[in-house]
Amino acid sequence: MKVEINDIHINEAEHIFIKGNEFDKKERIPFIKNLETCDLLAVPGSGKTTALMAKLYCLSKQLPFKDGSGILVLAHTNSTVNEIEKELKKHCPNLFEYPNFIGTIQSFVNKFLANPANFIKYDSYIAKNDDEIYKKEVADFFYNKLQWKKKEDVSQKLKNLLYGKANHNRSNITTIEKNENTIDFIFYLKFDLINRKILYGEKDTTLFKFGGCANDHYLEIENWKEGLLRNGILSYKDSFLLAKWYLHNFPNIKLQLQHRFKYVFVDEMQDLEKYQIDIIDDVFLDKESKTIIQRIGDPSQSIYNRVRDKCDWEPRNIKYLNGSNRLSSKNAELVNCFKYRNEEENFKVVGERKLSKGEKEIHPHLVLFTKETKEQLKSKFEEIIKSHNLHNIEEKKKGFKIIGWTGERTNEGDGHLCLHTVFGYNKLSKAKKEDFDSLSKYLQLFNQEKETLEAVRKSILNALITILRFEDKRILKKIRGRSVDHFYTKNDLIGYIKEYSNNGVYEDFKDKLFYWCFDLVSSKNYRLVFNSVKKFIENELKEWFDLKLNHKTQLFIFEFTDEKKIKNKKIVEDNLGIEIATVHAVKGQTHCATMYVETAYKKPIYETLKLKEASSNKSIKKQQLKTIPLYKQKQSCETPTGIEALKMMYVGFSRPTHLLCFAVLEENVKDDLAKFRSADWIVNDDLVKKIKL
Repeated sequence: MKVEINDIHINEAEHIFIKGNEFDKKERIPFIKNLETCDLLAVPGSGKTTALMAKLYCLSKQLPFKDGSGILVLAHTNSTVNEIEKELKKHCPNLFEYPNFIGTIQSFVNKFLANPANFIKYDSYIAKNDDEIYKKEVADFFYNKLQWKKKEDVSQKLKNLLYGKANHNRSNITTIEKNENTIDFIFYLKFDLINRKILYGEKDTTLFKFGGCANDHYLEIENWKEGLLRNGILSYKDSFLLAKWYLHNFPNIKLQLQHRFKYVFVDEMQDLEKYQIDIIDDVFLDKESKTIIQRIGDPSQSIYNRVRDKCDWEPRNIKYLNGSNRLSSKNAELVNCFKYRNEEENFKVVGERKLSKGEKEIHPHLVLFTKETKEQLKSKFEEIIKSHNLHNIEEKKKGFKIIGWTGERTNEGDGHLCLHTVFGYNKLSKAKKEDFDSLSKYLQLFNQEKETLEAVRKSILNALITILRFEDKRILKKIRGRSVDHFYTKNDLIGYIKEYSNNGVYEDFKDKLFYWCFDLVSSKNYRLVFNSVKKFIENELKEWFDLKLNHKTQLFIFEFTDEKKIKNKKIVEDNLGIEIATVHAVKGQTHCATMYVETAYKKPIYETLKLKEASSNKSIKKQQLKTIPLYKQKQSCETPTGIEALKMMYVGFSRPTHLLCFAVLEENVKDDLAKFRSADWIVNDDLVKKIKL
C-alpha cells in the first residue's frame, strides 16, 4: 500500500512546529507531501529542518509500516540530530524506536557497518572512534616505533621514506615542523582493506601495496594499523574504510538495510565528503532498491570541508526552498549575491520575513575601523543595536552576536586580526566530546547542558577505562560464541568492581562516584574532585587491577589545570549579552543582529581582498570584468580562497533577522565606499574619525 501524507497531520504539525501558522502551498507543502527520491536545495532561514520534522511527524502517524520497514534520518552534526530529537521525541516517540534510526552519518555507519566489520575482521568492537586519539597513536608510532636508517643499514627504513614523502619540496622549515608534517602524512593515509593497498593524497596514489617492491614497508605499517583496529581504535574515516570492506564481502547487508529502511532522509548534505556520500549511495541506491532517498542542504554553505569549485554533493532531481523566513528583503538581496552556484538560476535567496507593524527595514551597515580602534567594535555594535531599538523588541531573545572566520591564530604577533586579538575570544570546548588527554579535562569538559548526573558520571568512567587502556588491561569475553580479548568498557569496569570482593567495595565505589558527580555539577569543586579521583586511582584502582601506573598514566593524572580559564565560555561583558563566536560555530543559528568582522586567513589576508582577487590570471581585462558581491553584483570568484571567503560570508551574512553589520579595516575599502553606498550599505566611519582627530 502506497504511503501518503495526510492533510490532517500537516495541520497538526503546523500547530506543533510553527505556532499554528500555515506552511506555504508553493514550496513547503509540496516538499512535505513529496515521498519520491529527490534532493532539496534550501536557502538559509528557509526552515528546511522544520519542514523535514513536519514530514517526519506526518510519517510517524503511519508507523509501523505494513511491511515492517522504518525510517532512517541522518545528519552531519550531533547538534542537528539533537534538535530533531528535542522537537520530535515528545510528539512521536515511536520514531525513535526499532526499526527506525535517527543519528549522524558516523553513528549510522559505526552501528550497522563498521562495528560488525571490525568484529569479524579483527575480533574487536569499536572502542575509540576519535581523530584526536588516533592522531596520538600516529605520533607514538612515528616517535617510538619507527626507526631511522643507520649507516650500516643497506636498505631504506620506513621512517625515512615517510619523512621524505611528507616533506618533499618543503624547504626552510624546522625539524619539528618536518616531524609534524610526517605525522600528518601518516594520519591521512588511506588503507584499502579490500586490495591491501596504502593510499595517499587527493588522487589516492598508491604508496605501498601487498606483494609490491616495498612489501616489507607495507607489512610494517599494516601490522601497526591492524594492531590499532584489533584494539578498537579508529579514526573517523577508518569507519568508512571498514564499511566499504564489509559491503564488499557481505553484499547481502545492503538488502537487509534496504528492507529495514523504506525512507532515508539526509540533512546537511553540503557538509558531507565524497566517501560519506558514496557509502549511503552504495547501500541504498541501486536498480533493485525500493528505498526512497531525500537529501537536503545548500551547497553555498559547505564550509566544513576543503573548499573546491563545488562541494562533493552533486544534487539530482532537484526541488527548491527559496523563501527565507529569517531574512528581510534587503539582507536576502545581498546574501543572494554570495551564492557560489551562479548557474543554478532556479535557486535564489528570497527574503520573506514579514515586518511587524511600524517596523522599518534596516539597511546593512558597513562599520569602518582601524587596528588602533578595533577594541571599540563591540561598543559600536551595541550602539547601533540600540539606535534601532532592537534591544527592546521580542526578537532580541534570538541574541546579538559578533562573528568572524578566524577565532585564533598561531602567529598573532604579525599584527593581523582574529577574534582573539580583537575581543579576547578563546575556543569553546566541544559540546559532545567524550575523550580527552588528561583526567583534568574529563572532570571539567563533560557535556554540562545535561540537567542530570548522567554526563559527568559517563565522563569519569571514561577517564578510568582510559587508564586501563594505557595500562593494557584487557578482559576476555564470549561474544557471538567466540572468546574475545578486548579493552574494558564502562560496563565491564562496573561488572569487575562488583565481582572484585564481597566486602562492600562496589558500594564504596558507588558512593564515591555519586559524590564526585554531585560536587562537579552542583558545587563545581573541580580541583577538590580531581585530587580525590587521583588518590582513588593511585590506591584502590591500582590495587584492584594491579596497575603499574606507567608513564602514560602518570602523565594523564599528573596535574589539575583550570580548563575554564583556558577555554572560556561565551564572552558576555555588556548589557546586551553580545556573544563572540566563529562562523563555523553559528552555522544554522538565527540572530536578531549580527556583526561579521573580517579576520586574517591565508592570502589575500582579509575577506574583502579575497573577493577582489579575480583569478590567478592577473590580466587587466580579467580584473575589469571582476564583479564583487558586496556591491550587490553576482559574484565571479575563481580562486580557492575567494570561493572560501564567499561561502563564509554567505553563512555569516545570513544569520540575522534584523541587523547585519560588516566590520572592515578602512585600508581595505577606502577607495570603494561610493560602491558600497550605491549598494544600499549605510557606512559608519565613527571609529576612523576618532583616530584622525
